[in-house]
Amino acid sequence: MKNSSFKKYWGMEFFTLQGGGFMPIKIAICDDTVEDIELLSSALYTYDPSFEIITYTNGETLIDEFRDSSLFADILFLDIYMPGINGVKTAQRLRVERKDLKIIFISSSKEHYPQAYEVFAFNYLLKPFDRERLYRVLDRAIDEICRERSHKIRFSYKSTVYSVDCRDILYIESRDKLILFHLADGSTLQCYGKLDGIAKELPEQSFIRCHQSFIVNTFYVTELGENHFRVGQVVIGISKKHLKHAKDQYYASLFSHMGRGQWG
Repeated sequence: MKNSSFKKYWGMEFFTLQGGGFMPIKIAICDDTVEDIELLSSALYTYDPSFEIITYTNGETLIDEFRDSSLFADILFLDIYMPGINGVKTAQRLRVERKDLKIIFISSSKEHYPQAYEVFAFNYLLKPFDRERLYRVLDRAIDEICRERSHKIRFSYKSTVYSVDCRDILYIESRDKLILFHLADGSTLQCYGKLDGIAKELPEQSFIRCHQSFIVNTFYVTELGENHFRVGQVVIGISKKHLKHAKDQYYASLFSHMGRGQWG
């Protein structure tokens, strides 16, 4: 059965700032048999009533909603035998958009095991469902999601949902009601929000609020000056208000990571 304490691991969901609570696991089910959808949904809600479940009866609609970013799911239960685009081809197309999606195939036959491996499926369940096996698979999936999310922050901008590994963030900037995430690959993502809210969602030991408009990732700081941090070629000022705390936190971070990788 489920691990009832899993929510405590969820460290940084920007969406949680809107409602003040933990964001529930989002599950999509795609199966052309309505009865099977109902049976699986019932078993999932028994496991955890907080699940947010959305259902589809064909792969085409599922793919379209993923691509236009109107759908974000953590786990996808995907039937293999469906008219039109079958489950394997649906999974192949979704993998282009979502590398981290936990795809769990559901089928009345074992013959598609090889294809499941090719699209990096998380698991493969046979119909009719065995609840004990389903719940064991869910335990593992949720545990993995929790571990992944402990390093991720999720936010949306203009109906597009982004999930960013905090270890890829160089620094975060607040500018004209926008939050700008400057990433290690040179790209910049943005969303509407307040830096105070973002700061609460980040790993405290690795991110430093050094200014009203800036938060830096200590892992990428290459220089600490009298009143600035240098992150690559960018110089970020440390305000008088944040000076002592920022320097103390930076040195504490250096000592805590000495001899080991970032965040342990």
